[in-house]
Amino acid sequence: MSDSYTDFSYVYDKLIDVDYKALCKRFFEICRKYLHKPKLVLDAACGTGNFTKQLIEKGLDVIGVDCSENMLCVAREKLPNDCTLICQPLQELDLYGTVDTIFCTLDSLNHITDFDELKKAIGRMALFLEPGGLMFFDVNTVYKHKKILSNNTFIEEKDNIYMVWQNSLYENTVNINIDFFVNKGDEKYLRICENFDERAYTEKEIEQVLKLFDLCILEKQDFFENKPPNESSEKIIYVVKKGD
Repeated sequence: MSDSYTDFSYVYDKLIDVDYKALCKRFFEICRKYLHKPKLVLDAACGTGNFTKQLIEKGLDVIGVDCSENMLCVAREKLPNDCTLICQPLQELDLYGTVDTIFCTLDSLNHITDFDELKKAIGRMALFLEPGGLMFFDVNTVYKHKKILSNNTFIEEKDNIYMVWQNSLYENTVNINIDFFVNKGDEKYLRICENFDERAYTEKEIEQVLKLFDLCILEKQDFFENKPPNESSEKIIYVVKKGD
């Protein structure tokens, strides 16, 4: 994913409609299910820090990592000064030590469109995860890419921002082009353009990568319905454990 968020970071929080508090609560319920108690955690691809903030409010020590300096600048304004933020792509993740839990949310891994690069990213996260530690990540599915995103165009107006979202599908990858028109008043609009690719990996491909790094799947959930995924699930949560 290119680091083209100079202006995109300005509208990111308005674009992403997620209940971060509820998502954090859900992950903690899963942790309790497996008798896992997070203490020092990594929020991988933390973006503007919304989920990071929820983790901190749970009393955890959190390291936030993202490849975009501009996203991290927005995050810095939201988070305590003692929260460590690092600008790195996940494929080059390099921490000072290990963490007991890793969260990688909101289809961040889909932005890695090369399979070998996906291996590098998961491998680096696994390297800095303590034995017995848990990793949570969610990914958009092949079904979503082919049936929902596909070659469709979406138009939305929200909070004085008019958005035109155009997709182009090739194989399991979608090229996404978004034009934002931000109402600045006096009939003036700021246009912000963002273009990137997202690749959907099959469950078999993801399981293949996890096995390479001694990561065992504890369970999978449908992101939206809090139940096991099915053939029409649009996003899947993976809960994996590193071998002891």
